[in-house]
Amino acid sequence: MANRQEKNSQEAYTNATHKIGKISDTIAVLLILMVPAVITFLYAGDIEIQFSNTISAIITLTAIYGVVSVVEVVSYSPFLGSGGTYLSFITGNIMNMKLPAATNALRVNNVERGTEEGEIITTLAIGASSIVTTLILFLGMLFLGNILVPIITGPALAPAFDNVTPALTGALAAPYFMKNKKLSTPTIIAACLLYLILGYGFMSANYSYFMLGFIVVSFLCYLLLYKVGYIKE
Repeated sequence: MANRQEKNSQEAYTNATHKIGKISDTIAVLLILMVPAVITFLYAGDIEIQFSNTISAIITLTAIYGVVSVVEVVSYSPFLGSGGTYLSFITGNIMNMKLPAATNALRVNNVERGTEEGEIITTLAIGASSIVTTLILFLGMLFLGNILVPIITGPALAPAFDNVTPALTGALAAPYFMKNKKLSTPTIIAACLLYLILGYGFMSANYSYFMLGFIVVSFLCYLLLYKVGYIKE
């Protein structure tokens, strides 16, 4: 009886999370789209809009970022959880802020991702990260913008900020690679070989396609290693 009540409670929490997430994300997207719509309406007489160029730009951006959006959802959702995914893809800056906040919260609390506890912890961590980030950016823009911008963009710190994403990616990925050496080794070898053959420029310009390919390679390697009995889970 207790297990049944716990299961019903978990299902109710999950259903409520998805319901609230879908509604809030839909409202947020509509509000975001209202900005260019209102500007277009207010300045329609002063701005000449070329619809053919606009549609062409939309098609081009959709072709590029459509794949990226699908890959990012597939890649990040297992780490972010349901509630964290809804929050992250609206507030943005997932790789630099939301993903580190979620993974560090799981590590500090010694909780596995994909569990009920992990779902709650990642949602709280990402929510707190979103509030703190927004508050800091607002205060920085309000009081310190003229002071910090020249320092951050100066020659002394510019190289460091150019490498923030690779540094965070390596720091976040290393513990999972070490924990799952049998699964991560083939993907790492494939990525290194492609980097040496194709070069940084080509891979960075098409990283979304490579990310999707690495996900497929990792999954196929897992199935192969499981079939031959090299891994048991």
